[in-house]
Amino acid sequence: MYAMRDWMAVVGPKFQSEIAQLSEMVLWAEFDTRHSGSLLDEKGLAVVVMANNPDAKLALALPCLDDGSIFISWVRRVIVTPLDRSDPERIGDIVLRGRLGSGGMGRVFFGVTPDYERVAVKVIREDLADRAEVRARFAREIDALRTIQGPSVASLVEASEDEGESPWLAVEYVRGLSLREFVDHHGPIPADQAAPLGVLLADALQAVHQAGLLHRDLKPGNVLLGRDGPKVIDMGLVALAEGPTDLTTSESMLGTPACMAPEQINTPKNLTPKADVYALGATLLFALTKHYPYKAENLHALLFVITNPGKHPDLDGIPEEMTPIISAMLAYDPAARPDLAQARAWLTDLATRDGVALPIAIRRLAVATYVERPSDPPEVDQPMPRRRELAHVLDSDSVVARLAERLRGAYACNATF
Repeated sequence: MYAMRDWMAVVGPKFQSEIAQLSEMVLWAEFDTRHSGSLLDEKGLAVVVMANNPDAKLALALPCLDDGSIFISWVRRVIVTPLDRSDPERIGDIVLRGRLGSGGMGRVFFGVTPDYERVAVKVIREDLADRAEVRARFAREIDALRTIQGPSVASLVEASEDEGESPWLAVEYVRGLSLREFVDHHGPIPADQAAPLGVLLADALQAVHQAGLLHRDLKPGNVLLGRDGPKVIDMGLVALAEGPTDLTTSESMLGTPACMAPEQINTPKNLTPKADVYALGATLLFALTKHYPYKAENLHALLFVITNPGKHPDLDGIPEEMTPIISAMLAYDPAARPDLAQARAWLTDLATRDGVALPIAIRRLAVATYVERPSDPPEVDQPMPRRRELAHVLDSDSVVARLAERLRGAYACNATF
């Protein structure tokens, strides 16, 4: 492994702006390397990256690649960006602590309720808030979250009620990586983890279907691997399971093409729960192999391949025992796919075939895949000091020790029973 000085000499110039940005975002007490010795083993699993600014010293333990590619990916994915002047400090009774992300429809903030419950707050962009179709879609998501109940679905905490305000909703904040992030950074998961994962995702979809809805956008990025197991998030594309599934023709093909069933592209207004079964198969395929059913050079070519009945999904890399169920769920013809109950039964058989009780298999999955983000907030809430007060509270060795312990747990992701 590179010595820290040598590694920074290679990586630092490439990511100088990111390092500076991190230094402004995250202020910690000086990180003494004696606290992180257990992170640095002979295989070079992590390196302490330190950056200086006039106010503080930043130190974070990161998986180490010589070219710094994991570093820059980590920077872009896990940092909770501080609020800027244009952001609200409070929505409803929720105090906002930072930004989790943003997209074409709006922004997502990290917040804390008066009961100290951590939530992800989704807010529509102001320039879209007056569009009737956008408000209708958002209202549909809120209604869906109020209806859908299940331990594998991120639950609704609060939502806007005043029609005059910009719509927003708050769901429970799930600590941990998404399935997409986990596989990208740690590689595919084995069959004995994929089977119970499939059972829990089937349960989440069943909760959606029992509410008379379709999810339409299950994908690795919408599965969060929490401490107690996976949770499905983002009900933004849910639709009634019977009748027209779209509010407007502009929504005629919403979803993630890589996990999208052929009929969701060809006839999006006439979908059945079998479309979600296909997405479940595509999500499990990615979990097992780190690739999707089809690949192409561009979106147009990808849609052509998915909707071509003469093409077959790429099942390379699937463990032999998982091939029949994944292949069946990815069948071109919805009638050839198992229904959700059948798929769950097959996955349960696989998860318990060695005599392991399903709850034990699920617990092993959670232990093996739960990786806490270094930016995840503490379990016990404490008032967040203003930036100018941080220097006075970050001078204790206990702060450093707690950070070291959190980082140690963040990368101890290969625990087994």
